[in-house]
Amino acid sequence: MKEKIPGKKEIAFMVIEGFGLFLTVTGMVGIGLVLGPLNHIIEGLEYTIVFDNTISAFFLCIGFCVAGGILDFVSKSALKSIEKQKAL
Repeated sequence: MKEKIPGKKEIAFMVIEGFGLFLTVTGMVGIGLVLGPLNHIIEGLEYTIVFDNTISAFFLCIGFCVAGGILDFVSKSALKSIEKQKAL
């Protein structure tokens, strides 16, 4: 029963993985808002009002996607290595 309960490191990496997924999805929705497809559905909500420039808002959203992907990749790699150590 003790082996089924994740340790503190595993829980921390799971939280990091969830935050990475959150950043990735946030970036993709932001790109959809900046480039226009979602602007036609949700009118009046634009990132360009805050940033005054579509290009800077687009690159910020791309940055969210990249940062989220990095966090997701690193945390999944760490979780796999922890699983390998437990298997030994």
